[in-house]
Amino acid sequence: MSAYFVIDLDVEDGPVISDYERQVTDHIVAAGGRFLVRGNDYVQIEGDWAPKRLIIIEFPSIEAVQNYYNSEFNQQSKRTRMSGTGGKPSRAIAIAGVDQDQAGGLHEAGVDEAGSVIWK
Repeated sequence: MSAYFVIDLDVEDGPVISDYERQVTDHIVAAGGRFLVRGNDYVQIEGDWAPKRLIIIEFPSIEAVQNYYNSEFNQQSKRTRMSGTGGKPSRAIAIAGVDQDQAGGLHEAGVDEAGSVIWK
């Protein structure tokens, strides 16, 4: 099942982040990642969330996200990213996608600890 690596960067030095993104792009693609969102061209719809730079990368699985994140290359390049964010860490999650049946439908797969439906 696909998984998504969602990253919210608080950019303070755009040129440094641009250099970082140029460095990591090929490594992310080689690790099975596919960029879906990469930028700050958004329209705020609800709430006060205002990311300075949002990145969403599709990977084959949560394990693939974790493997890339924990890779030696990513851990070394993280220093460059951190210098572009004024030393602040990103806000990042890996989240599983949903499997859809051949008709495009979703199925309830139980409930989580808060009582919300888990869709698969």
